[in-house]
Amino acid sequence: MGRVLAATAVAFFVVVSSAPAELVGEFDARLTDVKRSYGAYTVVADARVYDTSGQPPPPLAHATVHFPHGAGLRRAFLRERFYCDPGRLLRYPPDPERCRAAHFAAGTIVLDARPHIPDPFSADLHLLLAKGQPGSLASVLALVIPNQFTPAYAYQVLEGRLVDDSRPGGRFGYRLELPTRVQPLIPGLTLHLAELHLEIRGLRLNRRRGRLFWTKLPSCPRSRKLSFGADYSFEGSEMIRKRRRVDCRRFVRRPSVHREGPISRASPTSVMWPR
Repeated sequence: MGRVLAATAVAFFVVVSSAPAELVGEFDARLTDVKRSYGAYTVVADARVYDTSGQPPPPLAHATVHFPHGAGLRRAFLRERFYCDPGRLLRYPPDPERCRAAHFAAGTIVLDARPHIPDPFSADLHLLLAKGQPGSLASVLALVIPNQFTPAYAYQVLEGRLVDDSRPGGRFGYRLELPTRVQPLIPGLTLHLAELHLEIRGLRLNRRRGRLFWTKLPSCPRSRKLSFGADYSFEGSEMIRKRRRVDCRRFVRRPSVHREGPISRASPTSVMWPR
Protein backbone atom coordinates (compact mmCIF):
# COMPACT_ATOMS: atom_id res chain seq x y z
CA MET A 1 0.00 0.00 0.00
CA GLY A 2 2.89 2.38 0.70
CA ARG A 3 4.03 1.99 -2.90
CA VAL A 4 1.05 3.67 -4.47
CA LEU A 5 0.81 6.24 -1.66
CA ALA A 6 3.94 7.92 -2.95
CA ALA A 7 2.96 7.50 -6.60
CA THR A 8 -0.44 9.06 -6.00
CA ALA A 9 1.13 11.97 -4.13
CA VAL A 10 3.29 12.84 -7.08
CA ALA A 11 0.35 12.47 -9.44
CA PHE A 12 -1.58 15.17 -7.60
CA PHE A 13 1.39 17.51 -7.82
CA VAL A 14 1.56 17.78 -11.59
CA VAL A 15 -1.49 16.54 -13.39
CA VAL A 16 -4.59 18.07 -11.86
CA SER A 17 -5.42 21.50 -13.26
CA SER A 18 -8.07 23.99 -14.26
CA ALA A 19 -6.20 25.48 -17.21
CA PRO A 20 -7.76 26.51 -20.58
CA ALA A 21 -9.46 24.00 -22.88
CA GLU A 22 -7.08 21.84 -24.88
CA LEU A 23 -4.59 21.67 -22.01
CA VAL A 24 -3.23 18.11 -21.77
CA GLY A 25 -1.61 16.47 -18.77
CA GLU A 26 0.32 13.18 -18.90
CA PHE A 27 1.65 11.36 -15.86
CA ASP A 28 3.36 8.06 -15.14
CA ALA A 29 4.77 6.74 -11.86
CA ARG A 30 6.45 3.44 -11.08
CA LEU A 31 8.32 1.92 -8.17
CA THR A 32 11.79 0.44 -8.04
CA ASP A 33 14.26 -0.74 -5.40
CA VAL A 34 11.53 -2.05 -3.08
CA LYS A 35 12.91 -3.20 0.29
CA ARG A 36 10.23 -5.43 1.79
CA SER A 37 12.20 -6.00 4.97
CA TYR A 38 11.61 -2.43 6.21
CA GLY A 39 9.08 -0.95 3.76
CA ALA A 40 11.36 1.31 1.70
CA TYR A 41 10.90 2.06 -1.99
CA THR A 42 11.87 4.52 -4.72
CA VAL A 43 9.26 6.34 -6.79
CA VAL A 44 10.17 7.28 -10.38
CA ALA A 45 7.74 9.85 -11.80
CA ASP A 46 7.46 11.52 -15.21
CA ALA A 47 4.94 14.23 -16.05
CA ARG A 48 4.21 16.62 -18.90
CA VAL A 49 1.74 19.49 -19.32
CA TYR A 50 1.13 21.22 -22.65
CA ASP A 51 -1.48 23.20 -24.59
CA THR A 52 -2.53 21.69 -27.92
CA SER A 53 -2.65 25.20 -29.39
CA GLY A 54 1.13 25.34 -29.02
CA GLN A 55 1.04 28.06 -26.37
CA PRO A 56 2.87 27.66 -23.03
CA PRO A 57 0.82 26.15 -20.20
CA PRO A 58 -0.47 28.71 -17.67
CA PRO A 59 1.60 29.34 -14.52
CA LEU A 60 0.80 27.12 -11.54
CA ALA A 61 -0.25 29.40 -8.68
CA HIS A 62 -1.01 26.96 -5.84
CA ALA A 63 -0.63 23.23 -5.19
CA THR A 64 -1.42 21.31 -2.01
CA VAL A 65 -1.58 17.53 -1.58
CA HIS A 66 -3.57 15.87 1.24
CA PHE A 67 -2.45 12.43 2.45
CA PRO A 68 -4.66 9.76 4.08
CA HIS A 69 -5.17 9.64 7.82
CA GLY A 70 -2.35 7.64 9.38
CA ALA A 71 0.28 8.60 6.81
CA GLY A 72 3.04 10.95 7.84
CA LEU A 73 6.69 11.46 8.61
CA ARG A 74 8.18 9.40 11.41
CA ARG A 75 9.26 11.50 14.37
CA ALA A 76 12.73 9.95 14.18
CA PHE A 77 13.32 12.01 11.02
CA LEU A 78 12.00 15.30 12.42
CA ARG A 79 15.25 16.39 14.05
CA GLU A 80 18.35 18.41 13.31
CA ARG A 81 20.42 15.62 11.76
CA PHE A 82 17.93 15.40 8.88
CA TYR A 83 17.35 19.15 8.46
CA CYS A 84 19.09 21.19 5.79
CA ASP A 85 19.98 24.83 6.45
CA PRO A 86 18.85 26.87 3.37
CA GLY A 87 21.94 29.06 3.71
CA ARG A 88 24.18 26.09 2.93
CA LEU A 89 22.37 25.55 -0.38
CA LEU A 90 22.60 29.20 -1.37
CA ARG A 91 26.41 29.23 -1.30
CA TYR A 92 28.06 29.12 -4.72
CA PRO A 93 28.48 26.72 -6.38
CA PRO A 94 25.15 25.07 -5.49
CA ASP A 95 25.61 21.52 -4.23
CA PRO A 96 22.97 19.30 -2.56
CA GLU A 97 25.78 17.19 -1.06
CA ARG A 98 26.16 19.90 1.59
CA CYS A 99 22.87 18.55 3.00
CA ARG A 100 23.29 14.91 2.11
CA ALA A 101 21.37 13.59 5.15
CA ALA A 102 18.30 15.67 4.18
CA HIS A 103 18.30 14.89 0.45
CA PHE A 104 15.29 12.70 -0.43
CA ALA A 105 14.60 13.29 -4.16
CA ALA A 106 16.31 14.42 -7.38
CA GLY A 107 15.38 14.92 -11.01
CA THR A 108 14.92 17.51 -13.73
CA ILE A 109 12.29 20.01 -14.82
CA VAL A 110 11.71 21.59 -18.24
CA LEU A 111 10.72 25.26 -18.32
CA ASP A 112 8.97 27.17 -21.09
CA ALA A 113 9.62 30.93 -21.30
CA ARG A 114 7.96 31.73 -24.62
CA PRO A 115 7.57 34.19 -26.26
CA HIS A 116 10.69 35.77 -24.73
CA ILE A 117 12.85 32.64 -25.17
CA PRO A 118 11.85 30.41 -28.11
CA ASP A 119 13.35 27.10 -26.94
CA PRO A 120 12.58 25.26 -23.69
CA PHE A 121 15.39 24.71 -21.21
CA SER A 122 15.92 22.32 -18.32
CA ALA A 123 17.16 22.46 -14.75
CA ASP A 124 18.25 19.94 -12.15
CA LEU A 125 15.90 19.64 -9.17
CA HIS A 126 16.76 18.45 -5.66
CA LEU A 127 14.31 18.13 -2.76
CA LEU A 128 15.55 18.29 0.83
CA LEU A 129 13.94 18.17 4.26
CA ALA A 130 14.33 21.26 6.49
CA LYS A 131 13.23 22.50 9.90
CA GLY A 132 9.60 23.49 9.90
CA GLN A 133 8.26 26.96 10.54
CA PRO A 134 5.61 27.59 13.24
CA GLY A 135 2.48 25.65 12.33
CA SER A 136 4.23 23.03 10.19
CA LEU A 137 5.88 19.64 10.75
CA ALA A 138 8.79 20.34 8.42
CA SER A 139 9.80 22.38 5.40
CA VAL A 140 10.67 21.05 1.94
CA LEU A 141 13.49 22.86 0.14
CA ALA A 142 13.61 22.70 -3.65
CA LEU A 143 17.10 23.46 -5.04
CA VAL A 144 16.79 24.38 -8.73
CA ILE A 145 20.05 24.43 -10.74
CA PRO A 146 20.22 25.39 -14.45
CA ASN A 147 22.11 22.68 -16.34
CA GLN A 148 23.05 25.01 -19.16
CA PHE A 149 23.74 28.76 -19.40
CA THR A 150 20.60 30.84 -19.52
CA PRO A 151 19.90 34.52 -18.82
CA ALA A 152 16.37 33.63 -17.69
CA TYR A 153 17.14 32.60 -14.09
CA ALA A 154 19.90 31.66 -11.67
CA TYR A 155 20.05 28.72 -9.29
CA GLN A 156 17.67 29.21 -6.37
CA VAL A 157 16.09 27.60 -3.33
CA LEU A 158 12.29 27.47 -3.09
CA GLU A 159 10.40 26.39 0.02
CA GLY A 160 7.24 24.40 0.68
CA ARG A 161 6.01 22.87 3.93
CA LEU A 162 4.46 19.79 5.53
CA VAL A 163 1.52 20.49 7.86
CA ASP A 164 -0.19 18.07 10.28
CA ASP A 165 -3.92 18.00 9.43
CA SER A 166 -4.83 14.91 11.44
CA ARG A 167 -7.79 14.95 13.81
CA PRO A 168 -10.03 12.23 15.31
CA GLY A 169 -12.35 10.94 12.62
CA GLY A 170 -10.68 13.05 9.93
CA ARG A 171 -10.01 11.86 6.39
CA PHE A 172 -6.49 13.25 6.09
CA GLY A 173 -3.25 12.95 8.03
CA TYR A 174 -1.10 15.79 6.72
CA ARG A 175 -0.79 18.08 3.74
CA LEU A 176 2.16 19.01 1.55
CA GLU A 177 2.19 22.61 0.33
CA LEU A 178 4.45 22.70 -2.72
CA PRO A 179 6.54 25.57 -4.10
CA THR A 180 5.20 26.45 -7.55
CA ARG A 181 7.29 29.28 -9.02
CA VAL A 182 10.85 29.45 -10.32
CA GLN A 183 11.79 33.13 -10.07
CA PRO A 184 13.11 34.71 -13.33
CA LEU A 185 15.92 37.26 -13.57
CA ILE A 186 14.33 39.21 -16.44
CA PRO A 187 11.44 41.53 -15.45
CA GLY A 188 8.18 40.50 -17.12
CA LEU A 189 9.40 36.98 -17.92
CA THR A 190 7.23 34.04 -16.85
CA LEU A 191 8.67 30.56 -16.43
CA HIS A 192 6.07 27.86 -17.11
CA LEU A 193 6.56 24.31 -15.83
CA ALA A 194 6.29 21.99 -18.86
CA GLU A 195 7.86 18.70 -17.71
CA LEU A 196 8.93 16.98 -14.50
CA HIS A 197 11.15 13.92 -14.11
CA LEU A 198 11.69 12.94 -10.47
CA GLU A 199 13.17 10.06 -8.45
CA ILE A 200 12.06 10.00 -4.82
CA ARG A 201 14.29 7.75 -2.73
CA GLY A 202 13.16 8.98 0.70
CA LEU A 203 15.27 8.98 3.85
CA ARG A 204 16.58 6.03 5.83
CA LEU A 205 17.88 5.58 9.35
CA ASN A 206 20.19 2.79 10.50
CA ARG A 207 19.36 1.41 13.95
CA ARG A 208 20.47 -1.57 16.01
CA ARG A 209 17.10 -3.21 15.37
CA GLY A 210 17.33 -2.63 11.62
CA ARG A 211 16.74 0.16 9.11
CA LEU A 212 13.84 2.57 9.29
CA PHE A 213 12.12 4.27 6.34
CA TRP A 214 11.05 7.90 6.72
CA THR A 215 7.26 7.61 6.14
CA LYS A 216 4.56 5.74 7.99
CA LEU A 217 2.03 3.61 6.13
CA PRO A 218 -1.67 4.20 6.80
CA SER A 219 -3.70 1.26 8.01
CA CYS A 220 -6.52 0.21 5.72
CA PRO A 221 -9.78 1.17 7.52
CA ARG A 222 -12.86 -1.05 7.77
CA SER A 223 -14.36 0.78 4.80
CA ARG A 224 -11.39 -0.44 2.72
CA LYS A 225 -11.07 3.12 1.41
CA LEU A 226 -8.22 5.62 1.76
CA SER A 227 -8.83 9.33 1.12
CA PHE A 228 -6.57 11.60 -0.93
CA GLY A 229 -7.09 15.22 -1.82
CA ALA A 230 -5.63 18.06 -3.84
CA ASP A 231 -6.21 21.81 -3.80
CA TYR A 232 -4.80 23.60 -6.82
CA SER A 233 -5.14 26.55 -9.13
CA PHE A 234 -3.48 28.01 -12.20
CA GLU A 235 -3.04 31.73 -12.67
CA GLY A 236 -6.36 33.35 -13.53
CA SER A 237 -8.51 30.52 -12.17
CA GLU A 238 -10.32 29.85 -8.90
CA MET A 239 -9.16 27.29 -6.35
CA ILE A 240 -10.28 23.74 -7.20
CA ARG A 241 -10.57 21.07 -4.52
CA LYS A 242 -10.53 17.42 -5.55
CA ARG A 243 -11.18 14.50 -3.21
CA ARG A 244 -10.80 10.82 -4.03
CA ARG A 245 -11.32 7.60 -2.06
CA VAL A 246 -9.15 4.70 -3.20
CA ASP A 247 -9.88 1.02 -2.60
CA CYS A 248 -7.09 -0.48 -0.51
CA ARG A 249 -6.95 -3.75 -2.45
CA ARG A 250 -6.91 -2.10 -5.87
CA PHE A 251 -4.39 0.33 -4.44
CA VAL A 252 -1.98 -2.54 -3.80
CA ARG A 253 -2.53 -4.24 -7.14
CA ARG A 254 -1.98 -1.15 -9.32
CA PRO A 255 1.09 0.77 -8.10
CA SER A 256 1.59 2.48 -11.47
CA VAL A 257 -0.84 5.04 -12.88
CA HIS A 258 -1.01 6.95 -16.14
CA ARG A 259 -3.41 9.68 -17.11
CA GLU A 260 -3.84 12.06 -20.00
CA GLY A 261 -6.51 14.04 -21.81
CA PRO A 262 -8.06 17.51 -22.19
CA ILE A 263 -8.60 19.57 -19.06
CA SER A 264 -11.27 22.26 -19.33
CA ARG A 265 -11.23 25.54 -17.41
CA ALA A 266 -15.02 25.58 -17.45
CA SER A 267 -15.43 22.06 -16.10
CA PRO A 268 -13.02 21.06 -13.28
CA THR A 269 -14.73 17.67 -13.03
CA SER A 270 -13.32 16.76 -16.46
CA VAL A 271 -9.97 15.89 -14.87
CA MET A 272 -9.28 12.25 -15.68
CA TRP A 273 -8.51 9.96 -12.73
CA PRO A 274 -7.22 6.39 -12.95
CA ARG A 275 -9.93 3.75 -12.70
